[in-house]
Amino acid sequence: MLRTLLVLAILCTCAGAAEPSAVPGAADVDRYVALFNQDLYALDASGRVATPMTGAFDAPASDIARDVARSTWFSLLVFLPFLVLPQVLLIWIIFKYRRRNDGRAPATFMGNHKLELVWTAIPCVALVIVGIPMWDLLVKMEAPPADQRRDMVVEVRGKSFAWDYKYQRLGGDRPTRREDQFEIGQDVVGVQEPLVLVKDRRVILNLTSNDVNHAWWIPAFGVKKDTIKGRYTNIWFTPEKTGFYKGQCAELCGQGHGVMLISALVVEEADFDAWETVQRHRADTVRTWSVLSGTELDGAALEGAIADYLKKGDTPERRFALRFWVASNFASLARKPGELKGDALQAAIIARRSAVDKLMARTASPAGIVN
Repeated sequence: MLRTLLVLAILCTCAGAAEPSAVPGAADVDRYVALFNQDLYALDASGRVATPMTGAFDAPASDIARDVARSTWFSLLVFLPFLVLPQVLLIWIIFKYRRRNDGRAPATFMGNHKLELVWTAIPCVALVIVGIPMWDLLVKMEAPPADQRRDMVVEVRGKSFAWDYKYQRLGGDRPTRREDQFEIGQDVVGVQEPLVLVKDRRVILNLTSNDVNHAWWIPAFGVKKDTIKGRYTNIWFTPEKTGFYKGQCAELCGQGHGVMLISALVVEEADFDAWETVQRHRADTVRTWSVLSGTELDGAALEGAIADYLKKGDTPERRFALRFWVASNFASLARKPGELKGDALQAAIIARRSAVDKLMARTASPAGIVN
């Protein structure tokens, strides 16, 4: 009994000493918007794509990509003599046995059974040498490790011509309840949102399609898989580098196939937690955004929308989420051609974000909440 009480006391002490996770404040909004709402089509000063698509060979970003690159280079080294030697021999034979002006006829012999057996046996041995490690890699790619308790699980659903992602399990040390699941897809202007992943946290993707066949492919992760209506296919990998990665639908699926882009963002765990938080409150911010996105700003309607939003829960997380989605939606809207452009558009965005900040500052908030 005494031992049990001592254990409980230690546990309570540890729990009390644990520091609560820091909640991003108003000053962090723009930083997170720049991180999570990156422009898929951004160009640099020279007119080139700001974030080019990278591959498993020039910039592998996952364990599977590294294995694919390593195996491919190994196969190339094994088969390289078979690519080079025939060309060298062909050139040598052309010059060695060409017709000469001294009256000698070129050689006309053909067939050598011993040589034919040798050049058949050697490639067979080379295929075995390459096939054994390749087989292990193919099995590894098709079957993720058995212990998946800490893995992230995402359902990927292709449609003409975009992708929807449902986070079925977030992975890590926390269990994911059904009410913790959420979905993402396109932003307010219909541009594909990124699949957000955690560095060094293994992810399993369950892929399917709403209509025709598509294929989910991000070269830097070393994975590509068809999405088929009525069926589920699976891929897995562990992202190892933070960054913004691009991909493309790799199955001809219709007239929008060429613009069916894929994007993925790999972040540290703390940034993912902040992103997860804003996703949970996204639906509640829709009314506020509807008021802000109108041609004329209705101050009374905006005040009512913010008040109703905070009535559902006035916490630091919800305040940050509202500010984030207002700023993120405006960032997306600024990329879409419209009546307002340039300085006029930026002035309107600044004015409306300022109106939100002032109304939230006037709204009573619990102690300790940073407005």
